[in-house]
Amino acid sequence: MKLSAIKVDSTRLGQGRWIGEIPEMGDLRLKVRGIGNTEYRRLQSKLFDAVPRSKRVHGRIDPDEVDRITAQCLLDTVLLDWEGLTDDDGATIPYSCDLAEQYLTDPDFARFRQAVSWAATVAADEVAGNDEADRGN
Repeated sequence: MKLSAIKVDSTRLGQGRWIGEIPEMGDLRLKVRGIGNTEYRRLQSKLFDAVPRSKRVHGRIDPDEVDRITAQCLLDTVLLDWEGLTDDDGATIPYSCDLAEQYLTDPDFARFRQAVSWAATVAADEVAGNDEADRGN
């Protein structure tokens, strides 16, 4: 494997980009920063360090805590906007931080959280792919 194939431009990773064609999400498009951007890693580390011992079993963090931390990281450092999200009557649901928090933290909306994670992973991969294309590789 070429080293250039795994290199990521960390500056572009944090800028955000629109990602569509999310599996099983219809016309939903998400504007996201790449997963693993600097702010994401800082917040994730801070939140993991703050988990009390009572929620750590044999050194492992309780899965519910991991979900909570992931949702908070996605909310605060990844998800920037959305398009194509509608209610059951077809009315557009505009992006807001409050709704984003609800959809990312509510276990009933786990598929939305997974979609945001997927889009952020694609955004990070596209940064790596674009860097390679820019170099003519």
